[in-house]
Amino acid sequence: MARRATGSIRFRSGRWEVQVALSPTERSTYVLAGLDQKSDEPKARERADVLAEIAARLRSRGHGDLAPRFLERAAGQSGKALRDVVEAVERVLAGRVDVAAVAAPITFQSFAEEWTSGMLHSRFPDQVKAKRSAKSDEFRLKLYVYALVGHIPIVDFTLDHADAVMRALDKDLSPASRRHVAQLLHRILGLAQYPARLISAQPLPRGFLPKLGSSKALTYLYPDEDAQLLASPKVAIGRRVLYGFLTREGLRRSEAERLTWADLDLDRGALTLDTNKTDDPRAWAMDPSVVRALVAWKAILGGRAKSGSQVFVEPTGVPVELERAAEQLRDDLRAAGIVRAVLFERSKVRQPVRVHDLRATFVTLSLAAGRNEGWVMDRTGHTTSAMVHRYRRAARTVAELGLGAIAPLDRAIPELAKTCEPRVQSRHQSREDVVERSGAVVESALK
Repeated sequence: MARRATGSIRFRSGRWEVQVALSPTERSTYVLAGLDQKSDEPKARERADVLAEIAARLRSRGHGDLAPRFLERAAGQSGKALRDVVEAVERVLAGRVDVAAVAAPITFQSFAEEWTSGMLHSRFPDQVKAKRSAKSDEFRLKLYVYALVGHIPIVDFTLDHADAVMRALDKDLSPASRRHVAQLLHRILGLAQYPARLISAQPLPRGFLPKLGSSKALTYLYPDEDAQLLASPKVAIGRRVLYGFLTREGLRRSEAERLTWADLDLDRGALTLDTNKTDDPRAWAMDPSVVRALVAWKAILGGRAKSGSQVFVEPTGVPVELERAAEQLRDDLRAAGIVRAVLFERSKVRQPVRVHDLRATFVTLSLAAGRNEGWVMDRTGHTTSAMVHRYRRAARTVAELGLGAIAPLDRAIPELAKTCEPRVQSRHQSREDVVERSGAVVESALK
């Protein structure tokens, strides 16, 4: 009786892997997606046996060239989805499907979707980082790329295909957006070359990426506009807390979106940001008014402000809307009565204000107030002086106009001002007393 095929499993770097024989001399390793605990060994063993059996059966019937395709699918599946893969193998072995169709090359779209879905990261964790911009990249690929070249086998993708995508882009699309599309093409084909090894060389030559050209004018809020926005009862309080936090602490929008109460030490006024765009953990002391405001905000949220929950939600617990954040910010500015034309202008040299520009507001006003670039970079995560230097001209303008300093956050939002610690209070009044009083007063104010 023939010995049942088995795969060799191991637990490494927080994931289970299986090594399967593709031929008498070749073995390949696959990451078993969804199994990331050492206690998952029985499940890993079971799935590894399925993969090994698939490889052995396909080899024995002369379809060894199809094995990698089926093994990649099976490694990332469990339950019914895994049984579907096994059933597909059975159909191939029984001659009930077109083998040529099963063996068809991977298309540009299917490979790109492996990247945006995180599958490539699971297969090649050392070479492919988990994508934080997966949603926006997937949106751009669907909008600009897939309809034109998504069906092209990745092995047949050429510079002509990439040029066709770039020619089809709207002439009014900004240089930055055009470059972003080109970067997606370049990155996907680079991954196809390595580590996926689907193509032998990158078909896009050096110089393919469009130049960005001149930077657009910086857009930022004046201190009085910030105060007017944060004081407006026509803007949801959750968004106002987010806006005020960004203009006073300088985080990226994506960083604020992921921020949880566990990242904040309100007793000491510290913020720790371990996960961010540059993968460079950073920590700093928050502005005291921000700390006081967050103490009151936590009291408003009450039981919803758990250690691992998001900071920026509405009092109902619904996360602050960030998918259409730029449009929402402009709507909120208008609702607050802010009408300065340059905030809403779109031209060759200027774009309408975005949530990202609240970060620009932080840098500009901080430099105008005399903060050095090291202090700014500790908070924003900018990695070079040149990135901060482009804000200096705007900062000089703010200083020369005498626009003043940005208002303390605990005073700028009326609902928080009613509940935050008074500027002069008994030294013996405890923080717990303040939090309890904050929750009661704000709950009343929001009714």
